[in-house]
This record gives sequence, structure tokens and C-alpha cells, in this order.
Amino acid sequence: MINSIRSILLDNSFVTRLLKSDDPLHENVVDYYEYFLKNEIVMYLSTIVVSEYAVADDPINLLSLQTFRLLEFDYHDAKLSGELYRILKDNSTVRDAIERKVIINDIKLFAQIQCRGIESFISKDHKAFTKLYIPLREKEHVNFTYFDLSTPLNELRGTLF
Repeated sequence: MINSIRSILLDNSFVTRLLKSDDPLHENVVDYYEYFLKNEIVMYLSTIVVSEYAVADDPINLLSLQTFRLLEFDYHDAKLSGELYRILKDNSTVRDAIERKVIINDIKLFAQIQCRGIESFISKDHKAFTKLYIPLREKEHVNFTYFDLSTPLNELRGTLF
């Protein structure tokens, strides 16, 4: 599955760990990052992720890598994120399980992926996967692949390095 992707949106959980060498998942992230570079997979970084990253560190540290395509959140993203949120807000399990502000950022990222035809997303956010992505995917409102960065790349690829 990962062998066929050509584009991916990176979550804050990915980029934070990329530059944090003492994080337990740092090596996983570095493996994915190197794999994306080697296989010319376009890596997108949303301005939403940049704002989340800026809480803990200067985003210039990310942008200095010069390997990401920056995506600004626009009208079409906003329109679709509202539609996706409306679909989910009627689900009481989702509404009660996740804080509103988290839903909004994750849904905005999902909308950017859909609007731009990005094939995949990588994150460690298990709540977003189970509470948002799965219900939207089951109803065919999203069609991208969601990768969990806590799964080592070689396990995902079914190979050993």
C-alpha cells in the first residue's frame, strides 16, 4: 500500500518527532521521511500543522528542511471541512469522545487532503483515526489512506532492511 503512494500530508505528530531525536518514535519518522525522499513522494505541510508546531518550536526549523510543499487553508478546504464536520457532529460517540477544537483541526486537514487529491496522511493520532477517519471512510466521504507513524516502515512494507 505505501509502495504505491505519490503524495502524503504530514501531521504535527510526524514533523515534531522528525526534529526531536529523543522521542521514542524518532527512528520510525526518520525511516518514513527518508523513504518519502528516496521514492520522490511529495510531502505536504499544511499551514494548520505549522500553527500547531509553532506552539512548541519555531516553524522555520521545519521549513529550513526545504522538502515540504506548504499548503494554505483556502475557501474550498473550509467549505469541505464544514461539510465533513456536519456529517460527524450528529454521531454522539464522536461528539462526546473528542474535544471540538481537535475535531476542527483534524477535519480541516482531511478536507485539504480531499480537495487537493493527496493520496495519504501520516499521524500518530489514534483518536482521529478511530473517531473521525473510520466513520468518514466507511461512508465514502474520504478516500485517502491513513498511516500510523507508530508502525515501523519495514513492518508496513512487509520487508526487513
